[in-house]
Amino acid sequence: MNEATGSAFSWAEVLKAVPTAPTSTATLKVNHDNVLAAAKIIQTQIDTLKDAIKMHGPALVVEPAAGDPVSQDAATAWNFRLVGADDSYAARIEEYVDSLVNLINQLQDSAKTYGFNDQDIAATFGGTTVA
Repeated sequence: MNEATGSAFSWAEVLKAVPTAPTSTATLKVNHDNVLAAAKIIQTQIDTLKDAIKMHGPALVVEPAAGDPVSQDAATAWNFRLVGADDSYAARIEEYVDSLVNLINQLQDSAKTYGFNDQDIAATFGGTTVA
């Protein structure tokens, strides 16, 4: 029990349960037989994420609960953290998508190294947008 509030609820306990962000480094091993398939999978994820951001991104903006100054200030603070700050959740999502785009570029370069030409690479992506 939180003796200051008289409540059994603790945000500290809730926050302890939040998983940490995954590390930004990973190893993806490709070869001649799977490089284009890997690129296609990553491109599909980029397309899916961009669609989700377009549809749900505006929901990151918090409206004040009421017209009082505390509600206004709270909404401003939340919006800064969610969408306004350099390290906001929206910025982190954008950085993640950018990292996937960079991965696509690396996979396309690898495909060329494995002997695939631009037409082979373009054909792999079919109707999806090449990052």
